Amino acid sequence: MRLTVPKIKLPTFKGVGTKTALAVHVTDRTLRILELNKDLEPVFEPVQHQWAGRKFEEKADILRSYVEKHNLKGRDAISALPVNDGLLKYYTYPATLSQKDLLSSIEWAVKREQSLIKEETTYDYFIMKKTGDDKLVGVVIVFARKESVNSLIALMASAGLRLKTLDYEVVALLNYGIREKLPVPFSILYVDYDYFIMVNYLRTSVSYSSMHIDVSAYLSSLDQDIMENFFAEVRNQIVLSDINNLYLAGPMLEEQAVLDVIMENLPIMGLLDLPNLKPGFIIPYILSIRGVTE
Repeated sequence: MRLTVPKIKLPTFKGVGTKTALAVHVTDRTLRILELNKDLEPVFEPVQHQWAGRKFEEKADILRSYVEKHNLKGRDAISALPVNDGLLKYYTYPATLSQKDLLSSIEWAVKREQSLIKEETTYDYFIMKKTGDDKLVGVVIVFARKESVNSLIALMASAGLRLKTLDYEVVALLNYGIREKLPVPFSILYVDYDYFIMVNYLRTSVSYSSMHIDVSAYLSSLDQDIMENFFAEVRNQIVLSDINNLYLAGPMLEEQAVLDVIMENLPIMGLLDLPNLKPGFIIPYILSIRGVTE
């Protein structure tokens, strides 16, 4: 089943999907642009631009300047919807269900979820591949604010790009863990400059949480309360989700002062670094790699 924007096009956990390797990751604070070649090396110097507080028109101008610099005008691109602009739900159904009954169950679940959401949304879903002994089949459904989707489409278009495929930050992190064959169950703690995401993956369930954290304020003030609030929330999630394999990812691997204090206060099993790239590019990396590996 192929869905196109404005519906979210989710990855298939197997690399099937978009035909582009140009990833444009947009958050409120940061623009990141990355394209990999077949050897998984950057085609051009990866872009990371801080644009916190800029208006839409200013962001469009900034993005357009990089599009022109790297001769990207008219290209298709893949992006990821920020965690707070979407909602992921994971359902399991008996593996004995017929395809017709499974699709009917998914449709009912979508209608039920949309009836509980107070704003206009769009959605997409993916039926996970089952193995021979699975008694349940998992279905990932992502809902997105239609306003956020349209805004991202408009931002890309104003800079001369076409938004070919729209992922979701949570699913991108799951994809990375599955591709890198992290031991299941696994949890990934992605920490950016102004928010964090904790994603938990089991074969029978997917869960996640997200919260604001002002790392920039901590770096300038070393206010311990900022990090203590962060640690309290993460520890709470560790207990609630019974997490054992927790991996750290994201731009904070580049900030030694923050990395040190995280490693001292949380039970981190490993750091998710990237070959030939700064670790802050983990989300555009897994987005771009889909286009490379098809």
